[in-house]
Amino acid sequence: MESARRASGTDDADSAYAAAPGESVLLCSSPMDRPPVDAVTTTDAAAPASTNVLAVALDGSVDDVADAWLRDAGRLPDRLAVVTVGESARGAAAAASGGATGLPDGVSTASVSSPGDLTGLGIKLSQCLSSWEGGATTVRFDSLTTLLQFADLKRVFRFVHVLTGRLDSADAVGYFHVDPGAHDDQTLATLRGLFDTVLEVGPDGEWVEA
Repeated sequence: MESARRASGTDDADSAYAAAPGESVLLCSSPMDRPPVDAVTTTDAAAPASTNVLAVALDGSVDDVADAWLRDAGRLPDRLAVVTVGESARGAAAAASGGATGLPDGVSTASVSSPGDLTGLGIKLSQCLSSWEGGATTVRFDSLTTLLQFADLKRVFRFVHVLTGRLDSADAVGYFHVDPGAHDDQTLATLRGLFDTVLEVGPDGEWVEA
């Protein structure tokens, strides 16, 4: 395995993975083994605010995404859009409007009724991407494993193929999580074929190319 490309031309394990504009990356790790959010979501870990981030949190809430950014990167991106599922969006949506947890300006929310609603999910993602003009855009999709619990591999393959094509056309970077322990080899091989780069967690807890 080769070490993943690093921002600023370094091989430091704390440096961010430097994906090229239009590149889609498959991140293979269990939920417990993931490196910090800024290790793959920005091209400059010291300046995460320079990137527009669209986060798909099928198992979490807006608060979970914001908390991860604040914990790992120290601050939020200038613009952060989070797509969640059903009930998980409600409390955080209130917070984004000035509720108890006080999410700051620049955070927007959207939700779908179920992870299996691929049509609705695609529409929400397209709306978010179309609303941003200028600046680097990163999409973080968490996760394909959850998606495959609600839709078959053929539908998921088609959905991801269209989405990665859209990201390529927009020069946006996409990071898609999958838990390799939850799928058979054939499923993983099918998913890998959709991506420009596949990363897994190395022995020192850093991302390395598979």
